[in-house]
Amino acid sequence: MRTRQEKNKKIQDEITKEKHQKRMKKIVKVISIILIISLTILSYGMFIGSRYTFVNEYKITDKKIPNSFHGLKIVQISDLLYPSLKSNDLDKLTKKINELKPDILVFTGNIKRNNYELTKKDITTLNKFFNSLNSNIKKYAIYGNNDNDNLKLIFENTNFLILDNQEDIIYNGENESIKIIGFNAKKLDFSNITESNDYTICLLSNPDKITKVNNTCQVVFSGETLGGEIKLPFTKGLDNHTYYKNYYLINQTKLYINNGLGNNYNLRLFNHPSINFYRLTNY
Repeated sequence: MRTRQEKNKKIQDEITKEKHQKRMKKIVKVISIILIISLTILSYGMFIGSRYTFVNEYKITDKKIPNSFHGLKIVQISDLLYPSLKSNDLDKLTKKINELKPDILVFTGNIKRNNYELTKKDITTLNKFFNSLNSNIKKYAIYGNNDNDNLKLIFENTNFLILDNQEDIIYNGENESIKIIGFNAKKLDFSNITESNDYTICLLSNPDKITKVNNTCQVVFSGETLGGEIKLPFTKGLDNHTYYKNYYLINQTKLYINNGLGNNYNLRLFNHPSINFYRLTNY
């Protein structure tokens, strides 16, 4: 026959065991909730955040813009980071870009991921993509930090003009013009850049180099930051650039930063790929 002490001990053991089981159930429940939330966020970043492309619209007003360029539409795309986008993604982008009916189309660098070597098939795919993009006046491209000589093969026969530390003048009427300058992200060189009174748009992959060109340009279109790519609210995300927001005014030069189209890790969080759509006005 068990003593009272033994009975009390058994009861206490059962109470302790029951408490432990309840504690474990709570822990399992919390872990399950965390896993579900984490998987939901991860799935969103992989299948929605990295695939749904926003169009960011901006009105650029400057009295220096000639009357014949008032209302000009410019579309900027950037940071394709191939092979983060597949053929069907490129087809959707083609439709979205062409629906904007740009007068001028610009690509501001980083056609591929860093250290990724493009194959002949990749080059053919990318050539087809860029060749499918339309503009009413001109199309431009520049070198980003990830780009190499393959850029020339990709843009061959696409009517894109690669500006490698070079400028181009666009005339719209007999006496009115604007200037487009494209800088090479790896090495800025001003030797082929001339002084003029033209309203000047600069293409510059790395926004942190704005201080080297802002005296030359009224407006700069940049990229590279990917908007932080994986970004928590009130943070910069995975980005170490000084300039990372969508817009800055620096010594009277307007800097617009595109979030890019591709990604480095097959996901984006709280930050969608984007196409920038600008309309020039002089009032």
